[in-house]
Amino acid sequence: MRETDNELFTLLTTAHADCAARIRLVRSAQWTDGTPCEKWDVRQLVGHLVQGNLVYTALLRGGSAGGFLTELDQDPLGDDPVADYERASADLLAGFRIPGTLDRTVDYPFAPITARQLLGLMVTDTLIHTWDLSRAIGADERLAAGLVDWVARNVAWIYAGMTESPLSATRSDLYYGTPVTDPPSGPDSPQHRLIRLMGRRP
Repeated sequence: MRETDNELFTLLTTAHADCAARIRLVRSAQWTDGTPCEKWDVRQLVGHLVQGNLVYTALLRGGSAGGFLTELDQDPLGDDPVADYERASADLLAGFRIPGTLDRTVDYPFAPITARQLLGLMVTDTLIHTWDLSRAIGADERLAAGLVDWVARNVAWIYAGMTESPLSATRSDLYYGTPVTDPPSGPDSPQHRLIRLMGRRP
């Protein structure tokens, strides 16, 4: 991973903005529709995106792995999911930007990691769930090519040391789907390969 801290902040800002744009497209009748994440409907998926930012912020403030897992499934949504997401994502970015934060170690549930790696995980999680949401609501599924390229090039670093990850042979599949190894039925692309790695069928 060779990006500067400011370049990492830009990656996260882009991922957050693209995700927020998809949340704005959710129509009132779609909140109970299914998603590629089988256990979540659209509302639960958006809730996970909001809560993910909240629990990552808590880790940056000294939160524990146990607290992370306990709070991850809580429903944080109020009457304005877009505002909820934008507020939570802005708070997380502000936390990452505090001088010295990226080099601190946080108590992530699947391995103690630096906050810099935590930022990489958030970029990845946001990117993939943006695709999930896009498919669920029938929106444009194309992801930012720069984000796809960055995650694909850095996936080994992003998940280094994790006991739960799409790269881990010992994963429980509670948090990451099994990578799809079937050959694509149509044209292949870097985005399709990344989506399949994350257990989705483009």
